[in-house]
Amino acid sequence: MTAAPVSWTLDHLTAQEVAVPAMRQTIRMLYAEVYAEEPYARTEEEARVWEADILPRHLAAPGFRLVFARTREGSTPLGFGLGAALTADTHWWSGMIDPLPEPMTVEDGLQTFAVHEFVVRAEFRRLGLGTAMHEALVGPWTGTRTTLTLRPSSPAAVGFWDAQGYRSVGFSRPFPLAPLHTMMLRDHDHGRVGE
Repeated sequence: MTAAPVSWTLDHLTAQEVAVPAMRQTIRMLYAEVYAEEPYARTEEEARVWEADILPRHLAAPGFRLVFARTREGSTPLGFGLGAALTADTHWWSGMIDPLPEPMTVEDGLQTFAVHEFVVRAEFRRLGLGTAMHEALVGPWTGTRTTLTLRPSSPAAVGFWDAQGYRSVGFSRPFPLAPLHTMMLRDHDHGRVGE
């Protein structure tokens, strides 16, 4: 017997809506579940630290955006993606192993949107949900590009982001003891006059 197809709803949540305790708990649960998988192997304690220390910084960032996925029937949480604009004082590019040329790393809050977190529960992958979430998250961005980092040791993540049109621009360590990440970049095509 074939399982019924999953239908979902994508909600754009404001920082204030994410800050509500019940929603923060749901976001942390999704984060903990997905990042417990290899190659991340993060613990529940690390998820609590992320919720307490890192999530508030994301919520306060200029241009913050979060897309929350849930089932239409029963409102089961399926995943979320969040990001923000890179501002002039960003350290985003500073961890590059081989530094990129300066014009590529100068930010003004209008050029680049960074996807900071993107999680989809395992049983809801390969259904088109991740692609729909990504489009809802970055589709409205009016700047020229989107960026993210990923772990090259996760073939599924590499394949997904390649399929979304991202390309590698080098390797990065976001902080000194961090594992090696691949810095990914996608140019935005906002259409041409007459199309």
